[in-house]
Amino acid sequence: MTAVGRRSWVIADGWIPPRSTGDDLALVSHEAACMLNANETPAHVIFTIFFAERDPEGSLSITIPARRILHQNLEKLPGAAIAKGTDYCVLIESDQPIVVQHTRLDSRQAANALMTTIAFPCD
Repeated sequence: MTAVGRRSWVIADGWIPPRSTGDDLALVSHEAACMLNANETPAHVIFTIFFAERDPEGSLSITIPARRILHQNLEKLPGAAIAKGTDYCVLIESDQPIVVQHTRLDSRQAANALMTTIAFPCD
């Protein structure tokens, strides 16, 4: 299989809506990095979170198994302390080429909104 993706990505528009509407856990406001590792080997991925008013949080790591996808809720990224309603950006670096897409579910009102965009490939 041909390798697809890049090794460095940026999600520049990070902001987790501060509240949700309804009782369905699937509709809780959140943001995610949706990643594809189409390679024959696992991808070791490092996240660095940048903020407007404090130092970055770095070396937050996950592994995406070979030929698999992972939808990582950014609020639940191991070791991260991203508060809802806080502006942030994410630098994603991988030892294998991956594809990254950013999604935001905003369920603050009954008419839910889902925003998605491809992250910015850096290399």
